[in-house]
Amino acid sequence: MNSKIRILGLALMLIVLFQANAQKDNKEKGWRSGNSVMYSSPVGNMEAYNYGLGVYGNVDYIFNKHFAARLDIGWNEFTGKEHQYIDVNGTFHNVKPSMSVWEFTAGARANVGIFYIEARGGYFTGVDSWGFVPAVGVRYKNFDLQGNFNIAGDYHWGGVRLAYYWGK
Repeated sequence: MNSKIRILGLALMLIVLFQANAQKDNKEKGWRSGNSVMYSSPVGNMEAYNYGLGVYGNVDYIFNKHFAARLDIGWNEFTGKEHQYIDVNGTFHNVKPSMSVWEFTAGARANVGIFYIEARGGYFTGVDSWGFVPAVGVRYKNFDLQGNFNIAGDYHWGGVRLAYYWGK
C-alpha cells in the first residue's frame, strides 16, 4: 500500500508541475472529440479468446499543452478459436467463444511534447467489473496512437488504439 501512495503522490506532483509550467501556453484549451479503433490481445485467464476488435468515442478536455481530462466509451468484441465437443447424446457441436465488452472510462493525460501517459478508470460490462487502464501514446496533430493495458477484475488485455480527433 505504501508504494501505491508514493506513486500517487509522485503523479500528483508531476501533474502540478506540468500545470504550473503550462499556464502561459493555453491556445488549445477546450473540448476535443474523436473516434478510434482498437486491436486487443487477451492475456491471463482470457486464453479462450484469440483477439479483440473495438470501436470508441473519445472526448478530451484540454486544460493546457501538458494536461487533459479524458473520457472513453467503447465496445470490444473478443473472439476465440473454434472447437468441437460431443454432448451426452453423442451429438457433435462446433463452438466459437465470443464476448462483448462495453467500456466506460474516465481519467487524465499528461503530455510531454507529442508523447503522453494516461490513466483511466471505469466500468467494463461483459466482465461486470470496475477496472483500470494505464496507457502511453503519441499524438501528432489530429492522430493519436496509443498502447494500453486493461485490467478489469480478473480479466486483462493489452491493446493498440488508433484515434482521429475532429477539429483544431
